[in-house]
Amino acid sequence: MRKISLIFQEILKFFLIYLLVFVWIRYFVQRLLPAIFITLLITIVLYVALYFILRRRKNKEGLKLKEKEDAENMFFSLVCDDKRMDFFMKLALSKHKNVKKYGKYLIIQHENMKTLLYVKADFENLTIPIFMEIYNKLKGKAQKMVFVSYSYDREVTSFAQNFDTYFIFLDRYSVYEKLYKFYNIFPEIKQKYKKDKKLTFKDFIAYSFNKKRAKGYLISSFLLVLSSLFVRTTIYYCITASLLILFAIFSQFNTTFNFKEEKEVL
Repeated sequence: MRKISLIFQEILKFFLIYLLVFVWIRYFVQRLLPAIFITLLITIVLYVALYFILRRRKNKEGLKLKEKEDAENMFFSLVCDDKRMDFFMKLALSKHKNVKKYGKYLIIQHENMKTLLYVKADFENLTIPIFMEIYNKLKGKAQKMVFVSYSYDREVTSFAQNFDTYFIFLDRYSVYEKLYKFYNIFPEIKQKYKKDKKLTFKDFIAYSFNKKRAKGYLISSFLLVLSSLFVRTTIYYCITASLLILFAIFSQFNTTFNFKEEKEVL
């Protein structure tokens, strides 16, 4: 069933692209059969190009929305956990043998150098003054320092280059990507943010371009395209039909506003 659904989705995508191209080809080519044939050739080219573009984009895709939500809740849980350094100790020991734990940081002993992992467990932004305060307490302890914080000023990264120590700064999202996922060890989510649902412009967009709206856009655009077979089309019809088809494509295939609902198991 999943394969059939995927095939249907691709057929629908091809059909929508065909409609969009046909609107404009029909505007410039009055004879129906040549318009259909030219549209088919252009659609094939666009479909293949779109396939490779979307596949490359998918491969480069960063954190998903669910992962970002998890990253927020995991950091929240660590801040509330007095034994948070035990988690980072476990994470470090999964790939390194010589690890020592202190109050707010770990020191990992490599063959020729030491790495210090400092966890700033609060929701305050890491600024240059705060960085200097921490650095003055830790300087000389390691050749490489990794700072984990809720967020940090971008100026901190350039300012840190004034020192001989090598620094890496991780916020709540990058620590998820570069530590939790890399080591495949995740902190337990014990605290979650409560979401206050407020209607925003994004909610309006989400409503307008939800998958449920695709059918309405498609029918409206199809009626306009159908009318072009009998009546001389104008630029107004081309633009309107094109917008409706684009709305249908985006509503049907976008992943931002179309969330998969979990089916009840029992």
